[in-house]
Amino acid sequence: MLFQWESTLFFILWLILATVIVALIIYISVLLIVSKTKASDKKFLIILLAFICVLILPIILGAINSVLGAIGNLIAFSGSNYLTQLTPVIGFLIILILTKFLIDLSWDQAVWISLLTLFFLFLLYTMIPELYGFLGFGL
Repeated sequence: MLFQWESTLFFILWLILATVIVALIIYISVLLIVSKTKASDKKFLIILLAFICVLILPIILGAINSVLGAIGNLIAFSGSNYLTQLTPVIGFLIILILTKFLIDLSWDQAVWISLLTLFFLFLLYTMIPELYGFLGFGL
């Protein structure tokens, strides 16, 4: 009875740790690319963006991957389904739009911050695959 919550507890701990790491990466990126005042003014929105990137974005991308897989299987003429490989591109565009409008940046600054965020999310999910595997979606 005592260890029934063990996997859920580990997931919550990894979620908090991953959100803090991604929030720090986004904060440092905004600090270096834009300015110190913009980074300090948008702390709450940076934490919200990190939480969305860590928890909600994999769920959305998993659903998009499933839909693209179904569509790709219907139209696959050569027997190969390459449509699902658009999922990381769609993920980058979602991060780009969220970064642009949540943190209120120009497009060129939002592109660099989104690229850094996507790179560190990739590293994070590579180092801690349990966090991404817990959600049931693998890309």
